[in-house]
Amino acid sequence: MEVRDMATGVSAIKLPSISGVSALIFVLDWFYLTYITSKGLDLKTQTFMISSLSVSVPLQWLPVFGVVLLSLVTWYEAYYRIFPRRGIEVDPLARFRLVRAIVFSLTLFVLFLYVPALVRSGWFWTSLSEAGRSIAQVRDFGNSLLSNVGSIIRLDLLWQYSVSQTLASALMVLGAWAFARTARRVRK
Repeated sequence: MEVRDMATGVSAIKLPSISGVSALIFVLDWFYLTYITSKGLDLKTQTFMISSLSVSVPLQWLPVFGVVLLSLVTWYEAYYRIFPRRGIEVDPLARFRLVRAIVFSLTLFVLFLYVPALVRSGWFWTSLSEAGRSIAQVRDFGNSLLSNVGSIIRLDLLWQYSVSQTLASALMVLGAWAFARTARRVRK
């Protein structure tokens, strides 16, 4: 009876985990799009005629919807890699592996989505400069960082948006794939 209860509990976390992570990805991506638009990225719209109805679609929203769709597929696949359909046998550490995959994948997603915008921001360099006045190591780090990421700072906003979206979503998929593997059984 206990194994059957665990199996029904596992199926009860399927929809909330997949939709919750995808909703979080949407919110994070929407915040990033809002930030990048406030910094000067022009919103462009494309108008489509469907019968007699004219529909305008902002082109910058298409990658956001693509990332959300990719997130749905990724987490659906990760869920079934962690909780395979093998009868009613349930791995007791499967929920932990699901949480670990979600945390690491979202961390990679956020880092590669927001770090280029952080490095490009003025308050980051101001804070680094103020800290560098009192700590010599921070000043040296700031100088080397400035020389190494100069190309990222000079990158056009559209390119920054495209590259960070692509890298963040690719690393989210790789993180989910790497951390959502099924447990290997030790051969005797």
